Amino acid sequence: MRRASPVVVAGGGGPPRVRPGPVWGPYPLRSEPPPPWQALRTRLRLQRERPRFLRRLQALADSPATVEDLAAPSWRARLRGEGFEAALMAEVLHRLGLLVRRELGFMPHPPQMLAAWAMLQGSLVEMATGEGKTVATFLAAASAALAGVPVHVLTANDYLAERDARRLAPLYQALGLSSGWIGSGTDEAGRRIAYACDVVHAPARELAFDHLRDRVDFGRPDGSLAWQARVQRSGTAPRLRGLCLALIDEVDSVLCDEARVPLVLAAAAPQALPEPVLRQLLAQAGGWQEGIEFVVEATAVSLTPAGRQALPALAACLPRPWSDSRWHEDGLLRALTAQHRLQRDRDYVVQDGAVVLVDALTGRAAPERRWSRGLHALLALKEGLALPDAQQTLAQLTYRRLFSRYHLLGGLSGTLAEVGLDLALAFGTPVLRLPRHRPSRLQLGGIRVFADAPTRWQAACERAQALAQDGRAVLIGTGSVAESERIAALLRERGLRPLVLHALQGALEHEVIARAGRPGRITVATQIAGRGTDIALDPEVHRQGGLHVLACADDFGRRAWRQLVGRCARQGDPGSAETLLSCAEGVLFRRLPRWLAITLVGRPAGSCLTERLWRLAQWLDELEGIRARHALQRQDRRQAERMAWSGPEE
Repeated sequence: MRRASPVVVAGGGGPPRVRPGPVWGPYPLRSEPPPPWQALRTRLRLQRERPRFLRRLQALADSPATVEDLAAPSWRARLRGEGFEAALMAEVLHRLGLLVRRELGFMPHPPQMLAAWAMLQGSLVEMATGEGKTVATFLAAASAALAGVPVHVLTANDYLAERDARRLAPLYQALGLSSGWIGSGTDEAGRRIAYACDVVHAPARELAFDHLRDRVDFGRPDGSLAWQARVQRSGTAPRLRGLCLALIDEVDSVLCDEARVPLVLAAAAPQALPEPVLRQLLAQAGGWQEGIEFVVEATAVSLTPAGRQALPALAACLPRPWSDSRWHEDGLLRALTAQHRLQRDRDYVVQDGAVVLVDALTGRAAPERRWSRGLHALLALKEGLALPDAQQTLAQLTYRRLFSRYHLLGGLSGTLAEVGLDLALAFGTPVLRLPRHRPSRLQLGGIRVFADAPTRWQAACERAQALAQDGRAVLIGTGSVAESERIAALLRERGLRPLVLHALQGALEHEVIARAGRPGRITVATQIAGRGTDIALDPEVHRQGGLHVLACADDFGRRAWRQLVGRCARQGDPGSAETLLSCAEGVLFRRLPRWLAITLVGRPAGSCLTERLWRLAQWLDELEGIRARHALQRQDRRQAERMAWSGPEE
């Protein structure tokens, strides 16, 4: 596998083409996050150069250009010298489009080429679902790789990384570029081979942990003689070749939603909490009543005055040093969280005799993740499982700290408008919203609010059955494994045979999605069927009106709802969607006064009041998420400054 050229030319407009070498060092990365004002500068540059780019692209439509031109050394030399300048990029992207047409059978449309160019200018791009983000990412990745820049194409999970890498491998090969992919099961040798490629596709988590391992093994990659000496003494090279360019699919999910959880690199360690102490804490938590000694909130458990008064007596029952008042309160709060807040088949599942977290954003099981500070062990004991091995933290990192160190950051999503300002402040990246290539044929059926969840589920079953009888395909989106199983059971009672897709059945994802677009088919799924899922429609379903989405998850934020609805009416296809909510739980229950939420019950689906109050509740949820991300970012920065392994620049 070829390594990138160590030469860099700083000419040309826009961001520099950073690659390993004597100028940028053997492991290039930013020493400081980009300033927020960089977003404004990038936006102004895009507005200034966009007309020239589009004019040049249009002029090339009938040109005699060929794909083989890009294999010529002169073209690579131009890219290295002139960079991602608008006129040159129009020529490169047009030729890459010809390659896509030859290999995949279609010519990328102008919005896809505009998205690729914008990402290489350091912008994030909002493209409607179904508009071809995979091809747009390929156009950007191939252009940068031809310029000698190591490219990381990052996705949400192994499935998407492997799917895109395999699909695009012939295109990279036709350009003389090497490509590879990494998944959770990739061994150390396979990872090093993949990172040596011109383009590597990987889940964001896998790359983040490999970067952490490089930091632990070699220290801060500042290119100093001391760092180079550590690398030479180790006898191996770092896994990554620096943080030059990242192109992130579903970028808001990675940089916003997953930014609340730090990534922790851990190793096995002795169990810090004895099993008898953990069992005592669980027993104490089980004897308390919600509303009397404690209150369960959206993200935590808090003690009432009565609960605090009872603490000294309970602490005295524990042996030292765990009877210390501060330690006991912290341990009891975690036991209360395990007993009363975290629910099986919603927050976690039990697989192969172990507690496995469920990613609240994707609905997928996440066996590589663990709750910290004894909470995971408490859940295992609660479920009657063997105590898991304890973990010792070696290093930790947040996505925001990692991706703010890339010299060039680009990405796409169908839902960036709601978090554009947040991303500009954190990464100095503007958001460019692109028009649809084809007019949308989506028909929104509005929102209906029900008094409780059982009434809502019955209404969803009736609606799904009626649509299926008309030859439509139906996707019912739920908020948890338990909800999916509940509505699937109700559908079976009606003589229907729904497909079910959630964290316990992730291995069946390919099969379920392949069948979900058939006539009369009802599919019940958690968020696992949201981002990145493309449901192909049977011709009969297309004639009958396309896929119909029933959004029945009360806790869906605005972006998650848009992603679910985006499974239908893709690329000009017909489709429809409606939302069924319960005022007794979820975002309406949590964010609106009870009396106000009740007034929404029974209102017609097109009620303007219902729509506005629901959006208000979602906005309040998103605002809380922004605050949590910024709080974690501040905490992460302070901690990094204290940790000797990372140095003050992190």
